[in-house]
Amino acid sequence: MNSVLLSSFSAVVRETAIRAAKSNVPVLICGETGCGKTVLARLIHESSFRTGKPFMRADCASIPESLFEREMFGHTRGSFTDAKDSQPGLFEAVDRGTLFLDEIAELPLSGQPKLLSVLDDGLVRRIGSTKSTHVDVRIIAATNRDLAEMVQARQFRADLYYRLAFLKIQVPPLRQRPPCIPALAAGILRELVSEPTSAARSVPELHPEAMSRLQAYAWPGNIRELEQALTFAVTFFPSPVIRPEHLPPEVANGSRRATPDRGDRAATLRYSAPDDPEAERSSVMHALEVCKGNRTRAAKALGMSRATLWIKLRQFGSDACTGATRRAERSALLETSA
Repeated sequence: MNSVLLSSFSAVVRETAIRAAKSNVPVLICGETGCGKTVLARLIHESSFRTGKPFMRADCASIPESLFEREMFGHTRGSFTDAKDSQPGLFEAVDRGTLFLDEIAELPLSGQPKLLSVLDDGLVRRIGSTKSTHVDVRIIAATNRDLAEMVQARQFRADLYYRLAFLKIQVPPLRQRPPCIPALAAGILRELVSEPTSAARSVPELHPEAMSRLQAYAWPGNIRELEQALTFAVTFFPSPVIRPEHLPPEVANGSRRATPDRGDRAATLRYSAPDDPEAERSSVMHALEVCKGNRTRAAKALGMSRATLWIKLRQFGSDACTGATRRAERSALLETSA
């Protein structure tokens, strides 16, 4: 799948990434959510002399400000109440490899000078220690926001920005590269039918009109939203040919919601609850049955997060959850014995 995603990038983007891999300078990858920044970061790592060494992704948006130093630099035994053992941070764990700082714009201001210090001298010191350790780490950062604007608004340190943006790579959104969609869609469909929970027996084809709808849609959620739309089609309409009516309504109807993502990580999970609670319950239960009880896949097909699905199941009650799981298990058993 990664090879398919890489082929969707322009020759300029791929060549820039490979050239960046030959150096050791920090790289800043810019682009909307879901456009393939992580895949590009991994390409840079695997094309560099650090290939074979650790590649770790740190989601800066999910690290609480109070835990930033502990996550990045580690701690010693007894440095705080629950510190029963010494633990290395991400910098030590990825020594001689590449640390991918995703959503770097979400890094709290209090942590930015500490990160800058490590980038400048390569020294990390665990919480509670008086000894610094030298690390050799390649930094790749990614953002879906305009860091230069954030610097002007004093929301991001200028010195850290210029340290990270030694080389910038701009990844265009999917709506600007519709010719790439056929290859991307084919690769995603191959991945979907290869999953153990897939009900499809072979890779479905896309009807020409369905492909036309895919290429005309604005894809505010980019590649991630394309994957979600095809998951919906394969899950709810297991047919040899995917037709326009099998696609999510907004894609099938040509709704061009071209508003760029501004950092809302849930923007691609466009679940809209029906007005009728019973209809919603029926939809969720059906998704669980079709996905043979796999909640992660059911949530993706419904366009909601796994946490939202769990909340819905709690609201419906344990009986509903148990019933859907039993029906899914019975369906899988009958399918296996057939």
